[in-house]
Amino acid sequence: MHRFLDHYGLPVTLTFDPAIFSERTAKHVLVFPFYQNKLLFTIHTERGIELPGGKVEPGETSIAAAIRETYEETGYCLSAIRKIGQYTVGDAIVKDIYVAQVERQLQEMVHDNVGGCLLLDVPETLKTDDKFSPTLRDDVYPLTLAYLREHGLA
Repeated sequence: MHRFLDHYGLPVTLTFDPAIFSERTAKHVLVFPFYQNKLLFTIHTERGIELPGGKVEPGETSIAAAIRETYEETGYCLSAIRKIGQYTVGDAIVKDIYVAQVERQLQEMVHDNVGGCLLLDVPETLKTDDKFSPTLRDDVYPLTLAYLREHGLA
């Protein structure tokens, strides 16, 4: 289990242990979508470059939310999606982390606050790069990337 402060100074607890994350129900998702050894990012019109993700709608599972959010924000369909972790921000936010393969693009983005998407070589660090959203400039991204590499998922 990893504990640290996010970009805004809020406490974050991150785990890749299924015994821990299977006990909590997430209301948000974060997706690491890979395509030909690159990561698929969205361009949020206010926050900058970020990974697909968002809220789990009422009656929706977190995996369904991960698939839907990625499709809405990028127009791409996912395959081989797998929950690999979970993190909490403060006492209120619980996010499931997914890794997936990008299957194909079906349409352009349908979200109003998304200004496109990018396929990038996997950035090693984002903490000091202002092009990336503050939501990616904490330890969740590098710790998840290290976990993915350690387990042959990236």
